[in-house]
Amino acid sequence: MGIAGGLLALILAGGFLYENILKPRAVLASVDGEEIRRREYWQVRSVTLVEQANQLEQIAQLVGPDQQQQYLQQASQARQELVEVWGSTGVDEPTLQAMIDDRVYLRNLDDLGLEVTAGEVETYALNQFAPADAPLVAPTPSPTLIPARAEMATQTAVARTATATAATPSPVPTSADIPLPPGAPSPPAAVAAATVTPPPATPAAPPPATPAASPAATPDAEQARATAEAGYARFGDDVLGIARLDRDGYERLIARPRVAREKVDAALTAEVGQSAEQVHAAHILVETRDLAQQLADQARGGADFAQLAREQSTDEGTGANGGDLGWFAREEMVPPFAEAAFALPPGQIGDPVETEFGWHVIQVIEHAPNRPLTDQQIDTIERARVARWLEERRAEADVSSDEIAPTEPAAETFQPPVEAPPAPTPAPQPDPALAPPATPVAP
Repeated sequence: MGIAGGLLALILAGGFLYENILKPRAVLASVDGEEIRRREYWQVRSVTLVEQANQLEQIAQLVGPDQQQQYLQQASQARQELVEVWGSTGVDEPTLQAMIDDRVYLRNLDDLGLEVTAGEVETYALNQFAPADAPLVAPTPSPTLIPARAEMATQTAVARTATATAATPSPVPTSADIPLPPGAPSPPAAVAAATVTPPPATPAAPPPATPAASPAATPDAEQARATAEAGYARFGDDVLGIARLDRDGYERLIARPRVAREKVDAALTAEVGQSAEQVHAAHILVETRDLAQQLADQARGGADFAQLAREQSTDEGTGANGGDLGWFAREEMVPPFAEAAFALPPGQIGDPVETEFGWHVIQVIEHAPNRPLTDQQIDTIERARVARWLEERRAEADVSSDEIAPTEPAAETFQPPVEAPPAPTPAPQPDPALAPPATPVAP
């Protein structure tokens, strides 16, 4: 009995040791020797799930009933997973990868001449709960548009207004739209759908004047901070309690990496201007160099480049448009393609160029040394700079993890630049089954 009792006590003690000490302290990844332990993963994953659920529930309030249930179901799934996070051994790879990237951002602040202070981290955490009209951190002002971009924005707004006006038919009044006198019978459906002329309106007596509501005063800095502190306290009770985090832990694992990301991204994109050297080009994408060379020779010999693209190009995004890529800046394209396109004079067709997508035959149509960028182009260039920086820093860092399975790089599909013309919509074809029966011809 004594031996059995001792073994049972040993087993219980071992289970307690594993569940409460060994499992939480297990190393899931390391970045240049800095370890990410399972307990930290549980904490970050818990906060992530709460934020996801809240966002999904907010979106559900903004969409129609047909989509609302879908978002609410996803929010429910996130909250169910939240209950099961603590003590689990499973790992959500995107969450762990984001934690690895957080370390990469933080470890490379010095190289960009940046730092993140304790005051900035605390203010960032509080600012999430500040009044919308009195943030603790002033939003970054949008740059003043250069004249060419201001004109572009005006033309876009006018074009959108004209399109919306043309697409919206004028409302046709029906009897269903006209209020009936009290006690009058409802008209039949056929009559209600018919167009009628409403009777002259009887002028109604003006309603009594209602005093206008006084606009709410904008909170001052002290009131805004008090509101933020109260919201942060509730957040600590409701969310940090679930994640088993205190304020210091939240600011270390969540707020500080987010501030670092914002600062690094801003520094990397600060020099993206409102205009850039751009090329308007077309291309034909094929699988082999031999075929690319044949098509280049044919186009140089007088064959219609656009027709060759429609017939031969494997790029489904531009082939139907004759390979037209629209205007693009260097950073919107992969380097081999950009180097070839920007080296060609307008009207010329270059030798075949290989990229990870295949072989390209490029025709340059126009070249502008300083052309205004659209908002989409600026966004694309900024994201490309950040992604390239992060990829390079990851490659330099000593990152190890047994929880993120190595994956073979998937075959990428060529993505046309954002200003490429949209592919034409194919004309609807009549359904033979719905065609009227043929009328017999009289003998």
